[in-house]
Amino acid sequence: MVSKLKSLDFHIYTWEEIEEIFYKKKFQNVILFSQPRSGSTFVSNVLAKQWNYPNRFFPEEFFLGQHFVYLKSFIKKNDSFFLNTNEFWFRRINLKKERTMYLYLYRSSEEILNSYSKARAKDYYLGWEERINKYRKFFPTIDSSISAPLFGHKVWEIQSKIIANSFAISYESFKTHRFYLSDDIRKKKYKPESNMKQIEIEENKNIPLITSYGKMKDENKILDNLSYFQKIYCFFRRKIESRKINIKNY
Repeated sequence: MVSKLKSLDFHIYTWEEIEEIFYKKKFQNVILFSQPRSGSTFVSNVLAKQWNYPNRFFPEEFFLGQHFVYLKSFIKKNDSFFLNTNEFWFRRINLKKERTMYLYLYRSSEEILNSYSKARAKDYYLGWEERINKYRKFFPTIDSSISAPLFGHKVWEIQSKIIANSFAISYESFKTHRFYLSDDIRKKKYKPESNMKQIEIEENKNIPLITSYGKMKDENKILDNLSYFQKIYCFFRRKIESRKINIKNY
C-alpha cells in the first residue's frame, strides 16, 4: 500500500512494494539515504541480505568521515553494490548512476526525536540534531523552525523530484518482517548505551553485522575497486576542498 503524508509531498512505500519494484526493474545497485536514528542499520542489513549483496554491502560506517569525492568516485567505479549513507545531504543529487535504485528511509519525526531523548537520558547522544541543523543554511526554502528530523524529510521532498528512480521506504513497514525485533525483545537482549547498533539476523551468518559504533565483524568482506592512484586523487581532492570548511563536502 502506498501512502502520502499530508505535510510531505512524496509517497512512502512498504518494504514489500519496494522489493517488488527492485526485481521488476532489475536494478543493479542500491543507495539507501537515511538520517541518524531512523533504523537504517537494521533496514540496510536486511535488504542487502534479501537482495543478495552479501559481499558488496557497504554500511554508513564505511564512508564515515570520508570526503564526498570518495563516495562519488566509489559509486562511479563500482557496480553491483548496496550502500547506505546518512551524510552528504546537500550533494545527494550528484550521485547519478544508471541501473541504480535510490531509497530514502522514512521514519516518523516523532519516533526519531524520541530516540534522541532516550540517547540523551542514557548518555550516548552523539549530537545528531546539531549535525543536521548545520545543513539548514543550504536549504533556505525549508521552514527553519521545524524539527531536525522533519527538516530531513523536507530535504528529501525536494530531492526526490530531481533524482530518478527514487523511492521512500517506510521503517514502520518492517515491523511485519521476520527479522524485526520488538522494543521489548531488544531491551532484554541488548544494552543500547554499550552496543548501539546491534541487530540480529539469525538465518544468515555471512552478511557483515554492525556492532558497537560500526565495527565490522568481518571486515575482509569489504571490497573496493578504487585503484591506488584513484585513492591518492581522492586524498588530495579532500585536502583541497576541505579548506572550504563546508559541510556540503562531507
